[in-house]
Amino acid sequence: MVSTEEVQNTVCIGLVVAVFLLNSGRVSQSIKFCKECLKVLNSQVLIKVATSILRTLYSTLTKAYDAMNDKTSKEKWLRKLHLLCEDCDGSVKRGRLILELAEKLHTQNKLFEARAFYELAVKIMETNSDANGEAQCYRNLGAREYQEKALAMQIEIGNKQGVAASYGNLGTLLQSLGKYDKAREYQEKALAIRIEIGNKEGEAASYGNVATLFESLGKYDKAQDYQEKALAIQIEIGDKRGEAASYEILGGIFSALGEFDEAERYLGTALRIFSRINARKGKASVYEQLTALFLSRGKYRRAEDYLDKARAIRMESEDRPGEASGYSYLGAISLRCGLYDKAEEYFKKSLTIFTEMGDKTGEAISYGHIAACFRSLDKYDVAEDYYQKALSLSRNIGLNLEEFQFLCELTVLKLLQCDRKETFSYLYQCIEKFDTLRGFLKDSDRFKISLLERYGTFPYKLLSHLLSATGMPQDALYVEELMRARGLADLMAARYSAKKQISGNPHSWCDIQNIITKESDCICVYTSVGKEDVRFWIQKAMGVVLFAEKKVSLAKNEVTGLVPGLDEFFRESFCNPANDISEENLLLFYKITIAPVAHLLKEPEIIIVPDSCMYQVPFGALTDQKGKFLSSTFRIRIIPSLTTLKLIQDSPPDYHNQSGVLVVGDPKVGVVMYKDRRKEIRPLPCARKEAEMIGKLFGVIPLIGDHAKKHTVLQKINSAGLIHFAAHGFSERGEIVLSPVCTTSRVPPREEAYLLTMEEISKTQLHAKLVVLSCCHSARGQIKTEGVIGIARAFLGSGARSVLAARWALDDEATEQFMTCFYEHLFRGESASESLHEARRWMRNNGFDEVKQWAPFILIGDNVTIDFRNWPVSSTP
Repeated sequence: MVSTEEVQNTVCIGLVVAVFLLNSGRVSQSIKFCKECLKVLNSQVLIKVATSILRTLYSTLTKAYDAMNDKTSKEKWLRKLHLLCEDCDGSVKRGRLILELAEKLHTQNKLFEARAFYELAVKIMETNSDANGEAQCYRNLGAREYQEKALAMQIEIGNKQGVAASYGNLGTLLQSLGKYDKAREYQEKALAIRIEIGNKEGEAASYGNVATLFESLGKYDKAQDYQEKALAIQIEIGDKRGEAASYEILGGIFSALGEFDEAERYLGTALRIFSRINARKGKASVYEQLTALFLSRGKYRRAEDYLDKARAIRMESEDRPGEASGYSYLGAISLRCGLYDKAEEYFKKSLTIFTEMGDKTGEAISYGHIAACFRSLDKYDVAEDYYQKALSLSRNIGLNLEEFQFLCELTVLKLLQCDRKETFSYLYQCIEKFDTLRGFLKDSDRFKISLLERYGTFPYKLLSHLLSATGMPQDALYVEELMRARGLADLMAARYSAKKQISGNPHSWCDIQNIITKESDCICVYTSVGKEDVRFWIQKAMGVVLFAEKKVSLAKNEVTGLVPGLDEFFRESFCNPANDISEENLLLFYKITIAPVAHLLKEPEIIIVPDSCMYQVPFGALTDQKGKFLSSTFRIRIIPSLTTLKLIQDSPPDYHNQSGVLVVGDPKVGVVMYKDRRKEIRPLPCARKEAEMIGKLFGVIPLIGDHAKKHTVLQKINSAGLIHFAAHGFSERGEIVLSPVCTTSRVPPREEAYLLTMEEISKTQLHAKLVVLSCCHSARGQIKTEGVIGIARAFLGSGARSVLAARWALDDEATEQFMTCFYEHLFRGESASESLHEARRWMRNNGFDEVKQWAPFILIGDNVTIDFRNWPVSSTP
């Protein structure tokens, strides 16, 4: 007969195998082994004495069914584990078993039942002086007094890991209550301890907690930095669940800033990892993020599909936060579909849950959602009451972005009520709050651009229009400056060590008209484009500012049958010069942008400050009713904003180099990888001749062919007073193709080996008076409210005083001739603007009379003059 000990040993071996199978992903086989072990125990009547074995068996079966997402079976084995705990006496062991069960219920969001077990475990642990277990219970119970008890106990017993966990939990709790300063203090204490004791998983969790806190405060650059630190650790230690969560949070950061493509990429990565490890709660959370993303994009059907997936998972367990979020998203979809009563019902359900949970952030946002319903129903007084509740709560708990958004909503509400005084009051508060949000981002140019694009454009444009409509065009001009090239101005100010140039405080709005007085023989045309109008500020050298406005009626779009907004019409024009440059278009744009103020244009040079949507307009090629080009009469220069011009004017006298020429021409490239596809970059024979001509003119040896390597260019670029590139440029952002370093690999070089990018130029401190980008598309980029985000902007932001760049693809031969003429005039001591003007004239009169041949280049920035007589002859090896 087999002894009891032998049976138990056999079962233990089977159990070890079952656990191994579970951990290696063979879940069904693990369950089979567990059940065989139970049969053996039952057959030998050992089921009542093998408590520790049963505990492990029940626990393993619980985990196995969890991995299979079999909710019913999982619940069954959890209950058996519970009954097993009840049969134990009041020992430390029993307390630990109950704590384990409570934690399992907690992870399933069975919060009420979990709380009851935690409280029972606390009583048992108090009786048995199990301080560690008691502290762990307090941490999991969640309420602040429990968390503080847990912290005190962990400090008393010297458990550093427990102390860190308590600080982290307290930080998370305080954040949900809107106490951000204290929350940050606790999270940073937790982080410091985890770094000290080498707890990598905890360190990553702390970085993630701090990132989430910064995101709530609108400090997106810091949020990204901390979350990327968390992600790096999670990848290092193989924490797939944590890695997926980090990708999700990064996706949320980019989504909040309106960078939806980047957000979708991160969220897609998170979803794939969560799916691979069968983390259903994680999947539900990502589905909700995707719901919000597609709601913001106006793709309601896709948003609804993702919400259905999220709710299906949330319904599997008692998940109050998930339930509240689900109601919020259902309300948002209903609101956008015009189902206002239904939306109100959903939003009030979410408000009830958030209030019960003490989630102040959710509560504030719910008030705002309910207000939006009543505003849509024209119940403005009720809407205002809810908006005020949302605004007050967001201010009290430090939700900066939400506070800004509620101020914007109140602005719209007061506009609908025709309350001009209150509309202006809220708009000024919006501008002030946006300045605060922008200030949080410090040196993050990318996030400043995104923040303005997503949130800032509306209040600035509205305030500018209202000010000009109420007889205050000077103030309207200043508001325009607040959204024009402001990020670029920050970059330039950092290079020139200049003080802050511009502020949202209306008391500082003065002296803007004095910037143009420092320019000679010119007039400034400052434009702002709305849906149906163009506004003009004409600034003369004596400081006088004249204001004009023109209403524009466009014809219906032939494809859509709709009348486009004027700003949209400008943005989509001249993207394809081969099709868009026609006599009809050039005359039409002259009538819209020049004719209304033509009678005021008397000086020989026009400085144009275009609205961002106008950057593709070839101003020099615009023709009047007689067919005369604008550039036939005027020299033309572009500046991104008056503030950027002032920064150049006030730059230190010795900042820009008075000597040194860097010439780069026809880099040898060959076959490369571009966006994961092979691309052959062909030679540019005329670009080579162009570079040789310029080198000969200035007595320098140009970097040509194999010598035009990226690392060589970056080494020399910051010491040159004049920089010239004659190379291929890519159409997306005008980035420049250089010669890659030769390798033995058969794989073609990737972008980092040959492409001179915006980011690389931005990291370089330039001292050039003039940068000439004789490259296709070098004036192109993403059109944002900030301006055109491309390589030309990067050169200006890095310290270049003036940039000559091309709006479209260049003709190799025509460009060589253009540059020959341009440099002949520049070398004689004529200004860059005069040299550009004369080169255009020469091209038109010497067989290059097509607009695409003579009009692609624009001069951006200062009208520099270079005295080459005193330049030392140098060479570029």
